[in-house]
Parts: sequence; structure tokens; C-alpha cells
Amino acid sequence: MLTSIVTGLCLAAQTPDFTRLWHTGGLDNPESVISDGRGGFVVSNVSGGGTERNGQGYLARLDADGQIVVRNWVSGLNAPKGLAILDGRFFVTDIDAVVEIAFPDGSVLARHTVTGANALNDIAVHDGRLFVSDSRGSRIYVFENGSWSIWLEDDALDGVNGLLAEPERLLVTTMGAGTLLAVDWADRSLRVLADGLPDADGIARATRSGYVISQWPGQVWFWRADRGRELIFDRRDEPVMMNDIFIADGRLLIPHWEPGAVSAWRIGCPEQASAPMTPE
Repeated sequence: MLTSIVTGLCLAAQTPDFTRLWHTGGLDNPESVISDGRGGFVVSNVSGGGTERNGQGYLARLDADGQIVVRNWVSGLNAPKGLAILDGRFFVTDIDAVVEIAFPDGSVLARHTVTGANALNDIAVHDGRLFVSDSRGSRIYVFENGSWSIWLEDDALDGVNGLLAEPERLLVTTMGAGTLLAVDWADRSLRVLADGLPDADGIARATRSGYVISQWPGQVWFWRADRGRELIFDRRDEPVMMNDIFIADGRLLIPHWEPGAVSAWRIGCPEQASAPMTPE
């Protein structure tokens, strides 16, 4: 997933407020969302089970206000999830492959099969390379020089899900282990930053030192290394699922696998007025 760093929003000790901007329903198991680079957004729709090869998955395009511009911008996919942009092209995970897509016409340029993959999930870009999590394989793959290889495989990556590339490290969420991990780019060493996050999904940077982490059954947290985590949303009873989040330009976007929607939130400082936090 492509993310932008939001800086200078709040004082170091502050937890930001989240004010709802819009809510778009009528989608089909949306899992991930990123900017399209032109003011709008692209949303992956699984449209079925998480590893179901039904050809019903698709990518939808939304405008800046959340209106659906093209529902089936790219169709015929199998449980598409993580999204990224590299060199002006879109990439989306598709169970055991990564599909490369031209923008803006949505034509499929290539399907890059990842041999040995079981359930590809999120995708991140670093130093011109693609990194993809395999949730059932406890591994992270890398695509460079036209081929795939296993970049990291470890028991600590049980249920590996969200990826966030930073200059010195790769941040990783895990569903099985319920952890937030940091992987050093240089030596690929692993360090646990936080635990107690079963079914952790998305990770995005919200402030200079703060991150937003989602747990897909219905929770979203704000986390800082020096303060731990604070609950933003808890909608498990509805349920309103919280999937692979995205932050850019002071906005948090959350795909909701159920009930099939995407919501957008302005990230602001506590002294700013905020609406009730209800991502239904």
C-alpha cells in the first residue's frame, strides 16, 4: 500500500482527532485503498472469499469526495487486496500473483505469478522494489530485476498482513501473532514494537511519531512507541470491519469489508472540533 507521511499536524504529546468527511457504500468486500495520484482513489474489492478464485474481484475508482467514478475500472480479478504504485503503474495482489495495471485506462499489462505463494495480501514499494506479504506463508516476497524471491521468512510473520515502507525499516502487522514488527532493511533483523493486536491489518503513519493500526474485526488504534496505543474506533459489535487503511494529505481512509464501504476522516489536533466517530 502507498502511504504519505503527515507531518506537523499536532504537538508531539497529542493524539489527533478524526473527523468524518464522507462515507461511500455499495462496494463488494473492499480491502485496500490508495490515492490514484490525481486527487481520487482506487479501491480493491475482493467480492467473495479472501482466497476465492471466482474472477469477480475488481478495482473501483472514487473521486476526492468519495463518489464512485468507475465501479469496474479493472475487473476479472481473484480476491484482489493490497495496492501500490511504482513508475506510474498500479500493482494489486491477486492470491498468488501481482497484477500490473496501466493508468488511467485500466488495461492489464502483466500478471506476475509468485511461485509458492498461498495468500498474497499487502504490497509496499521501497527503493524501486515491490514487497508483498503472504499471509498463509509467514513470508515476505520481493520483486526486483524482473523476478520474485523470498525476502524474509520467519515464524514471527505468522499471518503477516500490512506493510509500510519507511527509509530505514519496513513496518509489518501480523494477524496470527498479533504484533507490529520492524524489519531492518540492511540486515532483515526483526523487532517487536507492539503486541496484543490479533487480526492486525493496516498500518499507516499519521503524525511525526504516531501511527494508525487497524484490526479487521472492527478496531482502529493510534500508536506511538513512547506511549503505546489508544483506541480510535471499536465497531466489532455492528460489525463494521476495519481493513487496509491509507493516509495521505491529512486524511485517513478506511475500507470496510463489511458492510461494503469506504470512509474518509480528516486528521486534526484535539482542539479542533470533531464529529462523532461512527464509521458506519
